Amino acid sequence: MISVTAPQTLPSPLAGFNVQYSMTGSKYGAGAAVAQVTFYLSSTANGSSGVYTLFTQQIGLRGSGLGPYYPPIGTQTAYINRFSMPANTVAQLEYLEAACQSSVWYVLGRVDSTTLVRDDTLIGTAKPPDFYFTAGTLSPGVIPPGGTANLSFDLYSRCPAPAASRVGVYLTDPDFQVLESIGAIPINAGSGTWSFPPTAISFSPAIAPGSYRVVLLADVDNTVAEGNEDHNGGFFTLDVTEPALAAPEGPPRQLEPAPALPFDGVQALTQPARGAGEDLASFRPAPTPR
Repeated sequence: MISVTAPQTLPSPLAGFNVQYSMTGSKYGAGAAVAQVTFYLSSTANGSSGVYTLFTQQIGLRGSGLGPYYPPIGTQTAYINRFSMPANTVAQLEYLEAACQSSVWYVLGRVDSTTLVRDDTLIGTAKPPDFYFTAGTLSPGVIPPGGTANLSFDLYSRCPAPAASRVGVYLTDPDFQVLESIGAIPINAGSGTWSFPPTAISFSPAIAPGSYRVVLLADVDNTVAEGNEDHNGGFFTLDVTEPALAAPEGPPRQLEPAPALPFDGVQALTQPARGAGEDLASFRPAPTPR
């Protein structure tokens, strides 16, 4: 084999792609009428490591008798897809397709056991971050007016965010109408899980008994372009009851996915409180018992 040409980029190699190649030389003797053409994927240019079989097939050569036998004339094309690959190659390409960044790999080719010929290709694509909440608790989920509940959550993005962002925290009614902004929590740039430790939210004695929602909204300022902007929200249910009915030691409320929220998160961070003349809820130390 004297040349191999692979696509310059392979965003989705398992969907199938063509490799063009050409050959020269000759063979003599019994069994010389056929040759084995094989292509590999390798993380190194010389195939010294990270090698996966892509495709192999037997081809007929031109000639008769004991030879000489010659390869097909001109440029040939091999169509490679997931059905031509062993399972370990498919698994490796699935991993590369899902990666957050593209990476340079090499398509290697040869005829029989001759010298490898190569061409480089860029596999995969750069992928944007995608924020979503994986866990969270509000404890307790039932408080009296003036009570305190501890908020915690885990926010995840597999691919890195290029800039810092904030999670907005709001108190709403059961229909997700904002009563008050509780605050905004800074999130660093990067990827992985950001864990917000249990932090007290103090509620005003003026808050009326009833059912509420504590809503979280990731990337509230829309500073990060995400692959999916539709699942940035989550909420906890919170019940405020008369002191005699509250259960401070009851089970925590778990974070639930939020529907499409009917408010502008950025605007809600700065608008005046709608629920009372004083703050209904805020991140602040609970009042010291007297």
